[in-house]
Amino acid sequence: MKKFSDIITKNEFRFPDFFFFNKELNYNKFLFFDFPLFSDKEFANEFSNILILNNYLELNIFTSVSDSPVVNVDVVNNNLTDIGKIIYEKEINLTGVVITPHNLSWCAAQYYPVDWGVFAFNTHNKKAKSLFDSLDKDWFVTIYQLQKSLNDKSSPLYEEFGKEGIEAILNNYA
Repeated sequence: MKKFSDIITKNEFRFPDFFFFNKELNYNKFLFFDFPLFSDKEFANEFSNILILNNYLELNIFTSVSDSPVVNVDVVNNNLTDIGKIIYEKEINLTGVVITPHNLSWCAAQYYPVDWGVFAFNTHNKKAKSLFDSLDKDWFVTIYQLQKSLNDKSSPLYEEFGKEGIEAILNNYA
């Protein structure tokens, strides 16, 4: 199995591999995104509302250089677009971010805001399944879309990743 860092980021962003390939966490659903996770206000506001509705009121934020949370965010009282600002104010090296609730039932990772990122969910957990089901999939690239793009050379996903890249993602996340 190839690591997330090898397939998606090609950077020294090894920390998400702990989450994505930890069998105890049982992540079984993945959504890929190509937008700045904290900078897109529309997504951040929608995601924040969905988190609150699903009773995810606090999040832990890790960076690529931390093995413990660098910031704990109160979702009710903080706008998710402020996370980057909070990390900057604490003078933390912001290269790669992993977001997860305390129970690790889901996580999201992105190296730089211009890179592809991924959400991973353990849908055996009822809250995580509800969160996954609540998300507007139009924000994301799904496994199904990748499967459809595998042999479609005119697909934007094929142009982005190529056949080998799509196969690597499917072999590791489908």
